[in-house]
Order: sequence, then structure tokens, then C-alpha cells
Amino acid sequence: MKPSRYRQHAVSCLLLATTLAATVCTATGQTPSPTTSAQDETASIRQHHLKRLHERLSVEPAVLESHCRYESEIATAPPLNRVALTFDDGPTTSGTAYILEVLKKYNIHATFFMVGEKASQYPELVAQVRAAGHDVVANHSWSHPNFHDIDVARQTGEVLRADSLTTPDLPKLFRYPYGNSTCETNQLVHQHGYQIVGWHVDSCDWAFDKTGAIDTREAISCGVPRQYQNDYVGHVLAAVRSRRGGIILMHEIHPNTLKKLDTIVASLLAGGFEFGMVTDKDFQPSLR
Repeated sequence: MKPSRYRQHAVSCLLLATTLAATVCTATGQTPSPTTSAQDETASIRQHHLKRLHERLSVEPAVLESHCRYESEIATAPPLNRVALTFDDGPTTSGTAYILEVLKKYNIHATFFMVGEKASQYPELVAQVRAAGHDVVANHSWSHPNFHDIDVARQTGEVLRADSLTTPDLPKLFRYPYGNSTCETNQLVHQHGYQIVGWHVDSCDWAFDKTGAIDTREAISCGVPRQYQNDYVGHVLAAVRSRRGGIILMHEIHPNTLKKLDTIVASLLAGGFEFGMVTDKDFQPSLR
């Protein structure tokens, strides 16, 4: 089957699956109204994943590249057998403290991509992260909008309003909400001294969070093989092994899957992987 026909067939299957599931998967750019609950955030992430899959299957790669649409998925090979944990969407009153406990247990560090609005509500949690040695508290925008759906002026405001999260004498890091990048914000963050951090491995913790399993349409968007659709830990470990390391994307707001963090860390260590930080020299080729 030729690639173009394959894309058409895959799009048809995806649209059918999402219609049956009453999930919108279009390129309209519409997003749900912003909320603070993990459940609604999961629904939003699901929509953006399906939309990204739809665009990757239906739009020529050169077009997506010219619009800087999805640069957060890192193609550059990671340092061999080295992993870096990253946690998005915090701080949270439950998730942050638990993550810090696990990291302390194994004497490893991580990078926390915090939402400015939440950080302003919980400055004590930001301080706890820094006090524990995880001094790279990074910019994940002010209110976590989809940058594909907002104008350039608001994109600028979202970045600069959260700029206070960064520490003057430490590297400045930025990660796009939902991984949805734009050329205009790429230029902006570089002008303000940021590096853009994507990921090699998407844990898709949001999709496993409620029941410990991932459904078929989400498995397609996350690239989860059938044998791991009921095995969150297995999915993460297999994805890391296939890349032979890499930057791992996780989220603070999904408590059920965060409970697997200890098992994931222990298993990676037992498998011969070393933990580092995205700011380490050997991870620099993976940043933009």
C-alpha cells in the first residue's frame, strides 16, 4: 500500500473510532474551556493527541515542519542508556511531595515543568522542589493553553508571565503545553535565553491513569503496542529500551500512574540505565 493511501486509510479508521467514542478529532483548533481538574485535563490531552495523530497522517510532513507544529517529539538519539525524568503540570498538593519522596529514595533528580498559575498558588511547593536539589524549575506557560489555538500576543504573554519560575543563574528551559509548538514562540523563547525541551518517551500516563489500561484509539495516538495496553510500567520500560534511553515525559496530576514511579525507576536502574538531568552536557543535542 502506498504511503498516501495508507494515510487515508488510517485517517478513516481514526475518525471512525473517535466518532464511535464521541471524541472530536478535527483540525478546527477548538479546545475545551480550561479547567483545573485532572479529569478535564486528561480529556484535553486526549483530544490533542488524537488531533496530532490526525494531522501527522493527513498533512504532508514538510507542511507541518514549515509551521513548526510538533517539534517536541525528539528525533535526536539520546545519550546511550541515560534517562532524564521530567514532570509537567505541577506543582500539585499530592503529586509533588510524592515525586520528591521517590526521587530522594533513589538519590536521583528530575526537571519540573511548572504551570505559572499553579506555582503562584503553591510557592511553598516550588521551594520544596528547589530545596531538594531539583533546582531546574522550568517554564510550562502561565495557564497551559494550546499554543496552536491562541494568537501570538497571548503566546508571548503565556511565556513571559511564567518567566519568574526560572532562576537567574540556572539554565532556562521551556516546554510547550501538549507539545504543540509554533515558529513564533520558538523565536521568542530563544530570544529570552530558553532552550526548548521535548521528549524521547511519552509515558502517556494520562491515558492509563483511570483504570491502569489504555483503550485502542489512545494506544494508537501514544504508540503503545497491544501487549502493553494493560501494562503502564511495561509500556514505559519498553519505550525506553527501544530508544536506549531518553527524556521521559510524565505528569504530576495523575496519581494512579505516579504510584508506579517507584517501580519504573527501580526497573530502569536494574536494567542498567543511569539517571541524569536534561541540563547535563550529554543531553544538550536533544534540546532545541
